[in-house]
Amino acid sequence: MFTTYPRAEIAFDLPDEPASPAGQRVWSFVEQELIMPWFYMQVVHSSGRENFASMLMMYHAHELKQFIDAQSDRVWVEEVQLVTPPHVNKQSSWLMEPLTMAGIATDPQDGSNFLVYQVASGTIYSLRDDLDKNLAPYSILFSAERDLQR
Repeated sequence: MFTTYPRAEIAFDLPDEPASPAGQRVWSFVEQELIMPWFYMQVVHSSGRENFASMLMMYHAHELKQFIDAQSDRVWVEEVQLVTPPHVNKQSSWLMEPLTMAGIATDPQDGSNFLVYQVASGTIYSLRDDLDKNLAPYSILFSAERDLQR
């Protein structure tokens, strides 16, 4: 979902610069090619007596669930924002709102499964234009009440 380019990489190979941690690469920008909802997550890393927060950008609700399931007393998620494009949020611009739920619902007409998202205002989003707002998800992938640690 996020594309990077060699020209955007920030190199740490200068003599005066510290080397980056193994496997870590830093980019001055990334490109989002798919105009789809995505997550902006605040993650806390505990190191001794210190806690360090960072932000992750993540594309899919199943990846969010995997990250949530892997939380520990050393790494945990404090906040998840849902970022939605205009065609999803029915506004004139992108919105970033606190996510309260991400789940999977089934269309009673054709039996297909699809993702639904609920934000703090109570608004429910989906990629389906014909979403029945009263349709309850059969599987909750993320629940702010259950999954966030503060």
